[in-house]
Amino acid sequence: MQASRPEERSREAEWISRVVVADDHAAFERLMQTHQSAVRQFLRRLTGYDPERADDLAQETFFKAYRYIHTYRGEGRFLSWLFRIAYQQFISEERRHKKQSVALPDDLKSDTDNENTIIAARTVERMMGQLRADERAAVLLHYRHELTHLEISETMRLPLGTIKSLIRRSREKLKRFYESKPDARQPWNKDTLNTNSV
Repeated sequence: MQASRPEERSREAEWISRVVVADDHAAFERLMQTHQSAVRQFLRRLTGYDPERADDLAQETFFKAYRYIHTYRGEGRFLSWLFRIAYQQFISEERRHKKQSVALPDDLKSDTDNENTIIAARTVERMMGQLRADERAAVLLHYRHELTHLEISETMRLPLGTIKSLIRRSREKLKRFYESKPDARQPWNKDTLNTNSV
């Protein structure tokens, strides 16, 4: 039986407290195990599926999280706080290396043989490659990780209105790109950016 969300939050708060009060490495390891998949997935999509770069950024993210965990005030989800660190690491690295957005690969691996699902996934990945880093981050956090606009605002440290505009503009840009592609076999609708695709 899976733990409820309040139970998960309570357990997470206990682990955080143990790290802050007693420098408990085992408790921090539990936090990492709980959230590393979501953080790595977020960074892989931001880096255009560069696994080595994403893993380096994830490692830096968790190093900084451990170092600064005493600054986490428990306002909002701990995962949102981790996403904020991950996003800042990504932006800092982008600035340092002045890298442009990486084009996403044409042939994405898929566990399914369903041709329409493969085409839809490939189309969405190509679409995401058309967005700026801040647009891509906002869309991923909202549609893939189900953060609210307010949580995204706190994560990206941008005003709430800016986040709403970023998501709205990104949806419009994605829709235009999607509708211009001959392999977009299904019409654009609200489910195009569901959590299974983005």
